[in-house]
Amino acid sequence: MEFKKLISIGLSLVMIVSAAGCGGATGAATSGGDTTAAEAVAAEPAAGEAEADANADANAATPADANAEAPAGEAPAGEAPADANATPAAGEAEADAAAAPAGEEIAQADISVKWEDSRIYAGSSLGNYITVKTYEVKGYEDVPFMKASDYLNMLYEGKERITVENGVLKSEVNGSTTTIDSAADTITIDDAARLRSDNVVSGAVVDLREFDVITPSTKNASSETAKAPVTVRLKDYNMPAIAYEDDILMPFLGLQNTFGGLTWSNVFAYNGKDYLNVDSINSNMTQENAEAVQASPYYKALHGGPFSTLQETTQAYADYAYYSTCLLLDLTFGHKEEKNITTFDEYFTRINAKKSLCSTDPGAAVTAEVLLFNYLFDSGHDSMVSFDTVFGTKEVDQNVVDGITEDIKESEEGKEFFDSEEGAEQEVGEDTGIADTILGALIEKGLNVPEVAPLMLWTMYMESNEPQDYGNQRLDYSGDTAVIYFKKFDDDTTTRRPSFYVLGPTKENEERSNFAFFYNCFQDIKQHDEVKNVVINVSNNGGGAANGLICVLGFLSPDGEVNFSDLDVVTGSYREERYHVDTNLDGIADDQDGFGGQYNFYIMCSGSSYSCGNALPYIAQKDGLAKVIGSAPGGGDCVVGNFVDAYGRNAAYSGLLKLGRDSGSGFVSDEKDVKLDYNMMPSIVDISLVPWYDADGIAEAVHNYEKGETEAVYSEEAETEAITGFLENLLGQVGVPAAAE
Repeated sequence: MEFKKLISIGLSLVMIVSAAGCGGATGAATSGGDTTAAEAVAAEPAAGEAEADANADANAATPADANAEAPAGEAPAGEAPADANATPAAGEAEADAAAAPAGEEIAQADISVKWEDSRIYAGSSLGNYITVKTYEVKGYEDVPFMKASDYLNMLYEGKERITVENGVLKSEVNGSTTTIDSAADTITIDDAARLRSDNVVSGAVVDLREFDVITPSTKNASSETAKAPVTVRLKDYNMPAIAYEDDILMPFLGLQNTFGGLTWSNVFAYNGKDYLNVDSINSNMTQENAEAVQASPYYKALHGGPFSTLQETTQAYADYAYYSTCLLLDLTFGHKEEKNITTFDEYFTRINAKKSLCSTDPGAAVTAEVLLFNYLFDSGHDSMVSFDTVFGTKEVDQNVVDGITEDIKESEEGKEFFDSEEGAEQEVGEDTGIADTILGALIEKGLNVPEVAPLMLWTMYMESNEPQDYGNQRLDYSGDTAVIYFKKFDDDTTTRRPSFYVLGPTKENEERSNFAFFYNCFQDIKQHDEVKNVVINVSNNGGGAANGLICVLGFLSPDGEVNFSDLDVVTGSYREERYHVDTNLDGIADDQDGFGGQYNFYIMCSGSSYSCGNALPYIAQKDGLAKVIGSAPGGGDCVVGNFVDAYGRNAAYSGLLKLGRDSGSGFVSDEKDVKLDYNMMPSIVDISLVPWYDADGIAEAVHNYEKGETEAVYSEEAETEAITGFLENLLGQVGVPAAAE
């Protein structure tokens, strides 16, 4: 649930906003005026309801309700209706595709062992790996095939039970049964959520190994609505399932983007021989240590495989890269409905991006991916994380970028992404990143400012105005008010030894554990008898770990109880996950936990409060735990999904769980559902008047609310100064120098 930021995102944003200021992009991509993209779409569907779209495309990886009865003349549930307007099935008619059509009989003689000793490195150590065979199949040049049992055994650490009979593999784990049928080329999962976890409820956000100070509630029962089984039609993705040696052979990403995608474990990149954890590399690729990581043995192993000597791929491999991307996003992207996407093959075709994504030039494919994750998805959860490939390094060709840009711009939907007039020419320096090069080219063609731009500007504003040496978290006092400030939701339960029940929370624990920080804060607050109000300041918090969120909510609760609710977009199930947080560390989950009722709680937000920073005020407000002050939070209703393509590029995207509540008439996402109890920023120009980092000013706002006020009032003189300061700050953010006095 973390807001993932690109190292180069600041430059990208500057280029976008500069173009808008120079008469280029002037409007939102999908809506006019002040209406946001989220407000422009219809309300969320009721939890568990089936989509009733008569034009549903035949390509989708759809939940199929085995118990549903289809009306006469209609297709059974889980099968697409025959639609004269349907997009041709993925894998059908690419004239230049070299691969054999999936579903056709593949002779055993067409299968051979490519590598006897491929290694799967689950972590970031080159000394810890599993050895498997990688197979090659005629007609699928360079595409790695793997035995399904090898992948599942690695994924589930041997906890699954596998049987294979007559070309049908069945795997049972966590009480869920998966069937891979080689004759039908299908994967069917009866309970996809249970693959992730089988504890409080199936697919719970807190895994069994993460229970420590958080435990399942015994006071309030967790619940979930009915789940639909999932059927993936591999033919739609040009991926065969081949009966072979009492097992099933499948393309590696066919396995990873199904089972790994559903279990948040799709982290591996294939380098031509071995499978390495690219996510472990990129999670450490910060601006400060990027050079050290790139010089590391693990990075060199990832990028030093047989593919590293190639400058381009086979067409079969390029098609594999494309369809595996479609498979993952069809199955797990959380905002398909809002984006009017039935299947991604249809979507990529509609915006004229399919050609570039199927290109044998990895540099061409990245252009469409940058546009997809950094612009079209348009969320703080969606962005390219890395641009390095397992193929030979190749600079992005500006002519290729321009050509793809024109293709997209000429598509019917693509016209909505661009202003009618082209933007100002962008000057690109030598050190400009790939994202900036591509977005710069798009801006030159008139790319509109994305809906996510305000979130980025908010984040830049909050960061640039944070007082020097303020720190990532702190506790301040002002009279009867304590202010707890922190910038990230974090939890280190799975790596911390020993537990807090052996050695209590220390100062050193606080940076990695919200529980430790809040525990120590309240130990201090209890020593201040004058404190009546506690403000949780998340105005500069972009999100993080769900466990951290649950811990914080436990301290606000009157009895340590927390209700975390979400919708699974894969199974259609709505869940209420009930937890207890042992805030006093006495080992007993009772009403002595939590501080609700002992203090008046407030949560202070800004437009930079994202993901968990948006969920905290949402859940606290819904459950009556706190009042919300500041300005409206930035949104972010999906957990973060992980994306790794066939080239080893990594991205984040809005994943398969949406946070929100069942309103009684349907599921309502938490995206824009927080209501301010006290508005500290009536106008955007008041942004510099809000005491974001000032405990005294925050305490004054609380006192104004206690007097019955609902909105801050600033003097005319202060607002005049604020307007000048706001404009100067905005110009500074986008790199425009202030006028000389």
